[in-house]
Amino acid sequence: METTNARAKRGARRYLELKGYEVLEDGWCHGHDSIDFVAEDEDGTLVFIDCQLSEDAGAGIPEEKPDRKAFERIAAAYLAASDTESVEVRYDIVGMLLIGDSRALLRHHINALSPLG
Repeated sequence: METTNARAKRGARRYLELKGYEVLEDGWCHGHDSIDFVAEDEDGTLVFIDCQLSEDAGAGIPEEKPDRKAFERIAAAYLAASDTESVEVRYDIVGMLLIGDSRALLRHHINALSPLG
């Protein structure tokens, strides 16, 4: 049986693909660092995407707590391991609040390392 976390990540991936992202890696790891998805958006930007999940409706959608150092380590390791040439990179967070077996509220914070405007 599929875990709640696996179902949520499958839903996040489906959302990203519907938004035009091409998922290149699912669950990419390097050392102690990992990222849920590495994708390319419609503009060709390489996007590292972290998924955060909550099942507690009282708590709402999970708070976004981007870790700049972890992002920089994972992005540098990914770029060093790939044959990608010069490319723009970005860090996104997809926060999900599960509200049933097959429903969720979702917030996609594009460029999560920039200040909210």
